[in-house]
Amino acid sequence: MICYYCHEAMQEEVDIVNLFKKRAPLCDGCRDALSRWRAGKRCGFCHRLMQTDETVCLDCRFLSSRFRPPESITCLLDYHGAVKMLFHRYKFTGDCALAEVVAMFLDSRFREYDVIIPIPISKARMEERGYDQTTMVLEAKGVAYSPFLETKTRSRQSGLGKAERARRDNPFLLNCRREDLEGKRILLVDDIYTTGMTVHQAMEKLYTFFPGIIDVLTFSKA
Repeated sequence: MICYYCHEAMQEEVDIVNLFKKRAPLCDGCRDALSRWRAGKRCGFCHRLMQTDETVCLDCRFLSSRFRPPESITCLLDYHGAVKMLFHRYKFTGDCALAEVVAMFLDSRFREYDVIIPIPISKARMEERGYDQTTMVLEAKGVAYSPFLETKTRSRQSGLGKAERARRDNPFLLNCRREDLEGKRILLVDDIYTTGMTVHQAMEKLYTFFPGIIDVLTFSKA
């Protein structure tokens, strides 16, 4: 079997213990490289890498002045060089097999939630890419989710700052009933947390149906 990331052959002795076990899609070297986090001071809430003289996270302060925050934010991977390349290949070159790689890093805390809701991509982006990068990872892990959010077509936000993103209309729509969310423990899942604007706009819609709590899980923190 080859490593899905570096494409080098992986040598593994087969015995009675691992004969029927699903093989890992990463070699040990690539797993270590992708798991690494850059050293430095980080926000205790959103995990943003901060300047040493920062006393508060400016991203979190900006968002909390405009949106109700989630209970918690969990980020699986740091967005350094190796992880950037992983997501570039996964999202923009059609290497959808890398969903298995991202799924490796998901834990089993999904059982703690009543509803798991992925951040959706627009129909136009789906036609362009052919798959939804967030739901494909959940499916690779065998996680059941509810497509309760829809999004309008919009231009890419990667080059926009927080204020520019905040000035845009909320692109999300709810595709569920109030009873689907009211009082429920919700996990909102996205691929990359950059400024946090996307997940906070999604939560703004979800909070209108009075959920119990909303936690956020992102595959990587940029």
